[in-house]
Amino acid sequence: MKAVLRKFIVLLICFIPLVVNAQEAQPKGDKAPASSSAQRKKAKQKWKENRKSEMEQQKAVKEHHKRIQTKETRKRMRREKRKSEKLRTNKKEGGVVRWFKYR
Repeated sequence: MKAVLRKFIVLLICFIPLVVNAQEAQPKGDKAPASSSAQRKKAKQKWKENRKSEMEQQKAVKEHHKRIQTKETRKRMRREKRKSEKLRTNKKEGGVVRWFKYR
């Protein structure tokens, strides 16, 4: 029974690559029409508005975080940040990074 099960598993493993399909190629004649300059301008304006609102939201969150901290806490956070940056500057990069680093 075990031998039959092993053979069945080996057959399944051998046939798995046959079931997998590659990506289907797009037909060459079915390209999307290029957007007009008005559409691009409108999209850029919308992106700018979204970006501005996101930046304002991030700034508000940061200001709120700063506002709820006491003066002593802010000083302690600043000292710890400087201390960690000093300690981090003399460290080597990780092993994997060093192995695959372009030389």
